[in-house]
Amino acid sequence: MNINDVKDDPTGTKRLNGEGTQAAPAKAVSARKIEANRQNAQRSTGPKTPEGKTKSSQNSVTHGIFVKQFLNGATPETIEEMKALTTGLREHYQPVGMMEEILLQKILVETARYGRILGLEQRELARENAFFSAAVDRVGRYTTSTSRGLFHAIEQLERLQDARKANECSAAPSDQESADQESVGVAAKNLAKD
Repeated sequence: MNINDVKDDPTGTKRLNGEGTQAAPAKAVSARKIEANRQNAQRSTGPKTPEGKTKSSQNSVTHGIFVKQFLNGATPETIEEMKALTTGLREHYQPVGMMEEILLQKILVETARYGRILGLEQRELARENAFFSAAVDRVGRYTTSTSRGLFHAIEQLERLQDARKANECSAAPSDQESADQESVGVAAKNLAKD
C-alpha cells in the first residue's frame, strides 16, 4: 500500500503519517458533500474570453510588490529609472559569470520592490485611521522581508566576487611562476646553442 494512496482517502478511515505509522483519522466527508463539490467545480472553469484571461492573469498583482514581470505596465519614467538603476548596479558590481549576473538581477528586483513598498506605505499611512488597518502591519512585513532579501543578495554577490578575485589572485602568481620557468628554460636552451 502506498502512503500517498492512504493520505488521499476521503473517508478518513486509515491515514498514515510520514513515518508510515497510523495517524488520527481525518473527519469523514459525506458523499453528498463530495458530489456538491464536484458540481460546483463544473461551474467554475475560469475565464473564457481573451479579456477575461488577461484580467485574471493579473489577479496576483494587487499592490505591485510581488509581480512576476516587473516592468509589465510600468510607466516610461519607471522604465527609465530601472534602466538607470541597472546601469549603476552593473557598473558598481561588474558581474562575471552566470551566478553573479543572477545575483545582480536579484539585487535589482529587490531594490525596485523596496521602492514600491515605500510608495504603498505612503498611501496606507495617508489613510484616515491608518494604524487601525491590517495593511500597515503587512507593509511592515513586506519591508522587513524585502530588506532581508536585498541584504542577503548583496552579501552573496560580494562573497562570490571576493572568492572569485581571491582565486584570480592566487592563480596569477602560479601563472607568473610558470612563465618565469618557461623563460628560464628558453634562456637555458639559448645558452646551450651558444
